[in-house]
Amino acid sequence: MSGHENSLLLKDSTEWKLISELNYQRNDFYINKTHPNSFYKTKLQETLNNLQVRELEICGAQTEYCVDTTIKMAHGLGYQLSMKHGASSTFDNQFMTAKETIKFYENIWEEYFLDLF
Repeated sequence: MSGHENSLLLKDSTEWKLISELNYQRNDFYINKTHPNSFYKTKLQETLNNLQVRELEICGAQTEYCVDTTIKMAHGLGYQLSMKHGASSTFDNQFMTAKETIKFYENIWEEYFLDLF
């Protein structure tokens, strides 16, 4: 992706919707968030605790904001994390292309926070 104008992600907009490649079901749990940290002011941790979840597979947008913040928070809370290479997305920025940004963060995550496969 390129040409990001730092627009807000509005609930129920096309950009907000789950991509068709995800294997999601009608009975899945959905947590709406308004902050890069998926745990901040949401019911995510409560939901995971109620379901006795200790392992998470990560994917999402935007690599350097939401995905990075959530990975580091989840790791700090003791979750076992995994992620498929390339399962985050972002935009080109003034310093790196989207591809370079994803690679940069994946190297950090794999070293310290999660198992990449």
